[in-house]
Amino acid sequence: MINFLIVLFTPLLALLFLPVKSTHRSLFYLSSIFLAVVSIYFAFRVETNIRYDVESIGFSIVIDRYSNVFLKLISCTWLISIIYSYEFVKYHFQERKTEFFICLNILITIVIINACAGNMITLFVFYFLGIPLSYPLIKLRGNRAADKSASEFLKQTIWPSLLIFLPAILITENIIGHVSFDGGSTLGSKNINPTLGGILLFMFVIGISKNSVYPFHSWLPETNTAPAPVSALVHSVATVKTGSIALIKIAVYIFGLDYIHRLTSEFLTGGWLTYLCGFTAVYTSYKALVADDLKKRFAYSTVGQLSYIILAVLIGTKAGIIAATLHIVTHAVAKSCLFYVAGFYNSIYHTTSAKKIAAIMPHTRFVALTLAVCGLSITGFPFLAGFYSKDLMLVEEWHAHYYSSCIFLIVGSVINIFYIIGPVKSAFKRKDPGFEEKRIPFSMLVTFLISIILIIGSNFYLSYVTGLIE
Repeated sequence: MINFLIVLFTPLLALLFLPVKSTHRSLFYLSSIFLAVVSIYFAFRVETNIRYDVESIGFSIVIDRYSNVFLKLISCTWLISIIYSYEFVKYHFQERKTEFFICLNILITIVIINACAGNMITLFVFYFLGIPLSYPLIKLRGNRAADKSASEFLKQTIWPSLLIFLPAILITENIIGHVSFDGGSTLGSKNINPTLGGILLFMFVIGISKNSVYPFHSWLPETNTAPAPVSALVHSVATVKTGSIALIKIAVYIFGLDYIHRLTSEFLTGGWLTYLCGFTAVYTSYKALVADDLKKRFAYSTVGQLSYIILAVLIGTKAGIIAATLHIVTHAVAKSCLFYVAGFYNSIYHTTSAKKIAAIMPHTRFVALTLAVCGLSITGFPFLAGFYSKDLMLVEEWHAHYYSSCIFLIVGSVINIFYIIGPVKSAFKRKDPGFEEKRIPFSMLVTFLISIILIIGSNFYLSYVTGLIE
């Protein structure tokens, strides 16, 4: 348990060094990097099947295989975000940098508890607490666009939580007599009527709106006004992936995988959800393709990838859950780096317009390479990180006869290739002699290199991740 507590409280411990940031900036970042490395070390020493309960208030923590993977993921991505932020904050929100670090580090601690919740009460409370903590990060720039996107985020996360997610929890407790992720009785083992089970499945899929399924999908693209580290860490990992982990745990421990498969095998009792998620994925892939703003393009793509994760969960098989969990990891690494690329162009060249960036690409070919590697990984390009998770998704969907899910996955991935190729192909054009080239800030360069290594060398660690899940 001590290893988990170290991982949990390390982000808060890092805040103790904030007072020295104004006078000893490098010391603050070095201490934060050191603590993030410590967090990674202990995250890899956390064992599964650890439980801690405070029964009087219904608080429960359980380190199962899925939360264990998330602990390692959030620790690694936190380190990368600290490295990137060293240069990034020189260009942005200087007057609000303290607020940025306070909200970000507290949010990381909250989402760790959310991901490691041992029952749906703890899950809901910390899922909900993450919403107001994300709000100030989204509106950090303080302009009208930021305020509007933050308000949209609140509307599309708070109300579904209170009016759909929470009632689903209460109904489930009334039916099976508990809300615990302890491997006890499930809706399937209770042989609940499939119609009722299908309604509850719908309520969980839609009510956990951080998963961004239609109609609660538009908040994520709207948050493109948030700074790059926020988009990368919070909206590619911390916020949205807690929704994915929550749905996986509910599917496994509350419904039971056989029951999920039974529900989604019939259109009226849950099969229609595969079409809802599939259309969400393809539609947002198209929106990403036509969006000019690079951050909005990547945000729309995130919505689609979240839907693919849900499609894998809805298969209701162990291999589907493994594929979904792997995609949480591979997508987080690649997508966070894409937001860092957008942040580089915003910081150095003051634009996130894909058309304007296309003219800059011949002068930033290493960044174009980073964009290509990360973007193609998300599309499932062979032998990059995303290939292994998407390939497993596709194979399992085919074997389970979920052919519509296969079609949605293939069509969306093909569209994704085009939105990546668009700006990258411009890197092969001749350089403009009159263009003033600017160097890549060192910490951003390090971030890009780490991400490329993680994506190209994914076969060295994804087998380890798979072993954790199995």
